[in-house]
Amino acid sequence: MISTFRATATAVVALAVSVAPIPAFAAVTLVDPTPAADPGQVVLPGMQATCDAAAAVHDIDGAGGDIWSGQVVLGAVTLAAGPVETGTHSITDAIPGTLVGAGTFTPAHVEILGNPYRNGGSVNMFGIKQAVGGHYSASTYDFMGTFKTTYTHAFSCDILKALYHPAVDIFHPAVGIYVINGDFGDSEDAVRGNCAAFTAQGSDPTNLPTWWGDPFHGGSDDNPHCKFVGTPKYTEHHDAYNDPAALQGNEAQTAISVDQTNVLRAHEDAGAGFDTSATLLIGQVVVCISPSKTGTKLPGAWAKQNGYTGDKCTTDWYNGGATVGVPNLNDGSHNWVTVPVV
Repeated sequence: MISTFRATATAVVALAVSVAPIPAFAAVTLVDPTPAADPGQVVLPGMQATCDAAAAVHDIDGAGGDIWSGQVVLGAVTLAAGPVETGTHSITDAIPGTLVGAGTFTPAHVEILGNPYRNGGSVNMFGIKQAVGGHYSASTYDFMGTFKTTYTHAFSCDILKALYHPAVDIFHPAVGIYVINGDFGDSEDAVRGNCAAFTAQGSDPTNLPTWWGDPFHGGSDDNPHCKFVGTPKYTEHHDAYNDPAALQGNEAQTAISVDQTNVLRAHEDAGAGFDTSATLLIGQVVVCISPSKTGTKLPGAWAKQNGYTGDKCTTDWYNGGATVGVPNLNDGSHNWVTVPVV
């Protein structure tokens, strides 16, 4: 048996065996606020792959070395659906202190509190009826449940290109002069002239002889006449490289939907019925009545009503004890009707 407490005013209109339904939510409604997107606005799986594919479409120049890449640009996160309960719940999940009876209440036992009393100018006597224990046909309560919420995460792709530069070899010709190589006696002036002539042939870097820059030239291998003085020819090598990635444009993409689950507090307004051992004030009811005789306005004998079992349904009590503490007593309002003599 589930114990519960339902506050009620003593002035509630008399209820036979039913309790007015509690103003309802809409079956199950959230008490907690709708959860925020979890873990927040992040790059989700699939976004980067989409941007990589978008970038690859642009790699059509055949250069083979340009690097195209896509960078995720996050957009708005929007609630698309939910929260919707994904599991089940029952009255046993009710959070302590939230279970309230609803629907029809069937008392296990009823009794009248205290002695009958008068009310206004009525010729009847009244009492307060209460139920001790009983059964509610329905219930309302709060519970903790699992709910699914769907968010859409918008994003776009920045398309970037790192331009490719192939490796290059830059040839630098020798820079210098040819001078006489040794003592040539009477032929020295002639040899010096030859060396000067060789040097002159290197004056145009765009039209150099194939031997320009060789260590020796003129004469023979055994007796070279002129030797080269200066910087030898060399080749300068540059490895291939790519420029820093440069933005080529931004392309919108289809938002990604993400389901998330959260444990949230919710309210059930159409729960199952339950038994209770609590005491419930039903309200004011007629406990002593003197019905008129047929065809007259004369009173009949006192009769007990609504479960009253006491001995106070008498005219003496009506004129005496039933008047104590009644603030709205008005004897003049029923001067056209009498009560039983006894």
